[in-house]
Amino acid sequence: MTLRETAALDRINAITANFFFWQGLRWIPVGVALLVVAWTYGPSSPVPKSWESPLLIVAMIAAFAVSSVIGRWYARSFGRVRGIPGQHARRTRTKWLVVYPALLVALLIDGIVKPPVLVSGIAFAAAIEAYRRSTGGGRHHYIMASIAFAALTFAPTLDLATPGVGAVNLLIGVLGATYTIGGLLDHRELKRVFPDVHDVDAPHSAVAGVGSSR
Repeated sequence: MTLRETAALDRINAITANFFFWQGLRWIPVGVALLVVAWTYGPSSPVPKSWESPLLIVAMIAAFAVSSVIGRWYARSFGRVRGIPGQHARRTRTKWLVVYPALLVALLIDGIVKPPVLVSGIAFAAAIEAYRRSTGGGRHHYIMASIAFAALTFAPTLDLATPGVGAVNLLIGVLGATYTIGGLLDHRELKRVFPDVHDVDAPHSAVAGVGSSR
């Protein structure tokens, strides 16, 4: 087996072991919902205050419903991957015990303390890079996203957003754009690796085997 063939097999293994996270079209509805939320809470939004919370709830429910439908399309088109118990136990623990709490604390600091820098910017930059590396690597667009979030740290300092809610809302908008654009590029990469896609059941699909879905 040549080095090129070995590298190709390693790439396939990395993707199938993290197949759920490579289903890029699933992230687009979530990204659009986050963009709607950022627009709703923006300073120039025409949405009445009484509609803000209901619109947020409706947008997120609709996003996850559409994402679920797209997930079923991926299962038909690319096949299903059986998870290996415990394969990503360390990632799961780190995600819930370290990453998510750190992001929450950063958002609370930005929203309540209102520092002159956006703490959430550097927190999300680190989280996105950790996500990229822990879910199969590649996808260099997430490196660009991490750089963009790191740059957001200085948004209040440069008067691009007011400290507090305004800066957090800007971050939510950039996060929505990241979900939307990143989802499209994830799907393109998945199609590049598995170009022979058929809208049939898993046994005849491009991806069918053992790995991890999440």
